Amino acid sequence: MSNNTRIIGGIVMIILIVWIIVATRGGQLSGPLKIGVIVPLSGPFADYGEDVKKGILAAGTSTDIQLVFEDERCDPKETVTAFHKLTDIDQVHFILGPGCGSPQEAIVPLLSTAKTVVVVPSAASRGLFAASGGYFFNIQYSLEDESKYVAETMDAKGLKKVALVTYGNAFSKTHGDSFRANFKGEIAVDTVLLDDNANLLPELTKIKAAKVDAIYSPDISFFFAGATAKLKQLGMTMPVYTTYVAELPSVIPLVDGVYYSFPADIAETGGAVFNLSKQAASTLIPLVAECRGDSDCVKDKLLASGKFDTSGVYKRGMILKQIVKGGAGVVE
Repeated sequence: MSNNTRIIGGIVMIILIVWIIVATRGGQLSGPLKIGVIVPLSGPFADYGEDVKKGILAAGTSTDIQLVFEDERCDPKETVTAFHKLTDIDQVHFILGPGCGSPQEAIVPLLSTAKTVVVVPSAASRGLFAASGGYFFNIQYSLEDESKYVAETMDAKGLKKVALVTYGNAFSKTHGDSFRANFKGEIAVDTVLLDDNANLLPELTKIKAAKVDAIYSPDISFFFAGATAKLKQLGMTMPVYTTYVAELPSVIPLVDGVYYSFPADIAETGGAVFNLSKQAASTLIPLVAECRGDSDCVKDKLLASGKFDTSGVYKRGMILKQIVKGGAGVVE
């Protein structure tokens, strides 16, 4: 083999190595930069997913950016399948969503290996950022801070004796643990329901007998099980508190009179889901274009933006709202 042949072979090998390095770092060598979107587009939360989709599309893109939508159905298994389709087949290194809590937990262990940056348009646990190797960002606020805010609000209102109703999932447990740690009064009834469709009447009867000042249930399942109607049926008039889930489209008709936490700086026009999703997309898309598909570059710029704390949680305050007559909540 001649020296020229060896030199040419060496140059080709160097080019190949550089190509592989760029590709494995999340770089896109040609064509549009892809961003995956994992949201519930079918099933009981499809209306929520549609609002998320509208918000993301309202952020606008360019010919350099291609959005690839996948349906999660708020189901962890469906979400993991969607994630692998996006990362393994579509070669996506950036994802908006998932929109639901348990699906978020399901993909977090996969993010570091896949070097995939995720920005979710909803509240999530602080622990997910560290568990993801620093690739998971939350545009709303943490679940822990949300239940802390509710506990402090109830304290400020002079509520001394309350009932806490949670469910056997990671979302509900995180909220419940934070509320227990921060509420200064007495939690007279502390119920954890393992079945999302559990009959609430026995538990509500127990709460009525305890003569509590208020009820706090952060989980959407409480209201899907008809809690508000059953409270009226039992003649229970104490205030009920929950989280931002009260303003999801499918929940609003079920929570008349319920108080809930809400982002302090979100525009009312279009609804919170729409605006949070638009903000998530407006935050991620320009950085993907600027970094030309390098996921570590995007991750570093998100942290350096000053918008997120060291747990990947967006810095924003909260307010208290109340659902009135089946419409969007009003500030309390």
